[in-house]
Amino acid sequence: EVELSKGKSRELRKQITIYAWDRLLNFLTYRERSIWECKMFLDQLYLDPEISEKLVEKAISNNFVNDERFAELFVESLIAKKKNSTEIKIKLFEKHISGKIINKVLAEKYSAEIEENILTENVIKTLSKYSGFSDKEKIEKCLNYLTRRGFSYYEVKEKINELIMSPL
Repeated sequence: EVELSKGKSRELRKQITIYAWDRLLNFLTYRERSIWECKMFLDQLYLDPEISEKLVEKAISNNFVNDERFAELFVESLIAKKKNSTEIKIKLFEKHISGKIINKVLAEKYSAEIEENILTENVIKTLSKYSGFSDKEKIEKCLNYLTRRGFSYYEVKEKINELIMSPL
């Protein structure tokens, strides 16, 4: 075993902190991250928890990490991918975003009109996916598939009936 002097120990700790900060900044350059994602990333570096916490606080104070900004961008990207509000909430909870921020961002970004459009597009896409089946099977499979993905059974059923009654 090798004994480190206090001076060497401090210098080594300083170098580790600089290295970890550089790694965190590199991690943040690819896309917006949540605070939890940053903590998990630093945990993978096997740092002293005190160093990790200081680095996350430094990133927050420099506005490199912001859960609300992350949630806004994440919701916008999921809306573009035609995800419903239930799926979006689940994904945000997985990223450890607070319920307060989730509700605020969804209220701002996810209107009833957007929800209607997403439901319509998903129903049309799913019905065409099952086009080889009889109408009854196609409707049943569409209902099951979309309710598993978080859409309301009654809203999906209503939308299917609306689309079947009108020409596509």
